Amino acid sequence: MCVPSARACFLSRTTNLRTVSNVNEFKLALEDTDYGNDIFAGQDAGGLEVQGLRGAMKEKLYKEIVHLIANSVYPLNAFLTQMLHGF
Repeated sequence: MCVPSARACFLSRTTNLRTVSNVNEFKLALEDTDYGNDIFAGQDAGGLEVQGLRGAMKEKLYKEIVHLIANSVYPLNAFLTQMLHGF
């Protein structure tokens, strides 16, 4: 997991994501990452659906924000909690 340098870790992978033209290539681009393990765990190998991927990505983001809330102090945890209110 690339938590200490999450921004640098994610940005280093955007080069691969820019060349993606379909969902299967998207899966291959994220397969080696910690995101790929969580996002594609519930998907069957034959048919990847955009709605299923969108839901899995939202769930992964939610879990990461909850983790940040648990490990932060006020005022950051209050801000993140407010941000999750609509999520």
